[in-house]
Amino acid sequence: MPAIETSRSGRLHYRPLERVFLAIMLVIAIAVAAWGAWIERRPQTTAPLLRGPAGSLVPIAAPVVTEFDQDSQAPHQIQSSTSWLLPPYYQWEANGSAGAKLGFVRVRGGLLTVGVRSATPDFRGYFLTTRDPFPAGWYAHTWAVSPPAVTSGVGELVFAVQTATTDQTGLINYVFVSLVTTRVRGHLRSTWEIGYAYGYEKDAHSVILKKIPESAVQPENGMYHLVIWTDGSTAYRAWINGEEVFASSALHMQIAPPFDAYLEVQEKNTPYAVQYRRFAAVQAGGVLLRGLPARAEVLWKGHTYRPKGGDVVLPVSAQAGEASGHLSIVMDGKETGGDVTVWAGQELTYES
Repeated sequence: MPAIETSRSGRLHYRPLERVFLAIMLVIAIAVAAWGAWIERRPQTTAPLLRGPAGSLVPIAAPVVTEFDQDSQAPHQIQSSTSWLLPPYYQWEANGSAGAKLGFVRVRGGLLTVGVRSATPDFRGYFLTTRDPFPAGWYAHTWAVSPPAVTSGVGELVFAVQTATTDQTGLINYVFVSLVTTRVRGHLRSTWEIGYAYGYEKDAHSVILKKIPESAVQPENGMYHLVIWTDGSTAYRAWINGEEVFASSALHMQIAPPFDAYLEVQEKNTPYAVQYRRFAAVQAGGVLLRGLPARAEVLWKGHTYRPKGGDVVLPVSAQAGEASGHLSIVMDGKETGGDVTVWAGQELTYES
């Protein structure tokens, strides 16, 4: 465990005429993507994080964060695919070996629920996966609700980071952190499992690197904060609620970047559902403020920072992902400030 998810790609087999049509559509898609890439190279800004008498701080690009704060609409199938979209979360898609009849995803009350409606004799899973891959070396975060017990069978909450090239190669190489809940001789048992999987969709294997009793890591406010970092080759680190539970730089994983994240459920002999509050993919290196005048001062969490070459770096841990507090810019006796949440790797630019 966890079970190998054999429907991660949603791939279909096509007839010759369909292949011609798809080839034409692929050429069009490549042209559109090239145009989009050109657009992406231009500087992009969003609404100011702070605005006031001493100037503004404007995000250069929004952080890669999904808050499941809007109720979802009815899922609809992606054309020529077994995957489903979950409006308004268009940067994600749902799929899994349970299929759309047994598997389901929905967002209600600020929580994403991923589940399998009916028990199956073999492991079946369902997931919501990102459609916007992130590079190797980024920190993937999710906040998951402590999962329910089972009366029989096996239920799993799974957070995985997988190669985004599965559709092209058939490989489903990924790393995972899972919480496996089962009953053994009538007694409930929950165990964290950290590991990786490799191989093709119908001939894949998983390697358990470490097991931890659930009792060793307590939920905080009913939640587990899970973090995965990997270079896809030899290095893999995982944290649960801020505690590093695994670290190695001597593995042989062959997980080709870029990566997709999977918020997933697995079950065997029991209907099962798990819940997630949000997802984030962040870079290391704190929060970079650019373009500040030399006379400016930046106040953050009781410390004063002065620009060097126009830059200030606020210390925000990539393992924590985010930090909240009062941020101020003071210049020429004027101050712009407010309570903000910033994310590791985020960049902000100063505008007077």
